[in-house]
Amino acid sequence: MELFLAPGTSVSEKSLCDQLLISRTPVREALLDLSRQRLVDIVPQRGTTVSLIDPKMVEEGHFLRALVEVEVVRQVCRLIDDKAFHQLESNVMMQEYHAGHNALDEFIHLDNEFHRLLFKICDREATYGIVADFQAHFDRERKLSLQFVSIADLVKDHKAVLEGIRESDGEKAAANMQRHLDHVLIDQKLLISRFPQYFAS
Repeated sequence: MELFLAPGTSVSEKSLCDQLLISRTPVREALLDLSRQRLVDIVPQRGTTVSLIDPKMVEEGHFLRALVEVEVVRQVCRLIDDKAFHQLESNVMMQEYHAGHNALDEFIHLDNEFHRLLFKICDREATYGIVADFQAHFDRERKLSLQFVSIADLVKDHKAVLEGIRESDGEKAAANMQRHLDHVLIDQKLLISRFPQYFAS
């Protein structure tokens, strides 16, 4: 999830067709799909705008993700093998490298991949897909927060989860995952105060 278009930005169907060099039909279908995901607002006679970030939807996304992913890391502690642990460890090392170079897009890709690997290790990839589909507002707020949050601190969070997994301590890994996921709610008040125009009231 990117923030190429700021929340509240007007979206022109014709402009999108011209930029993408495609007809109106696929553009219209894409906008309808985004509307179903609450990412754009389509108002007849008034046009289409990028939806504001809905704090309630962020909280719902956090609730679902924490409910599922905290249990996932407990299962990972029971099921992980050396090969899978090496994949997680290598991923976190690359996160640290890109954090040191302030390479935000690369870090976000690795962050998402770290969480996807956790689901894969315990054979819950379909569940990951369900959770990911519900994360639009959560991910938009997370991307916005990375302008102010230390990426290095997020890497530390992942290292803490990895430490619990290394020790086969499911409760430690789960507690560290919960703490990591809670950042998005802790950061929300700061973001709303700085960017009130991006959030639904």
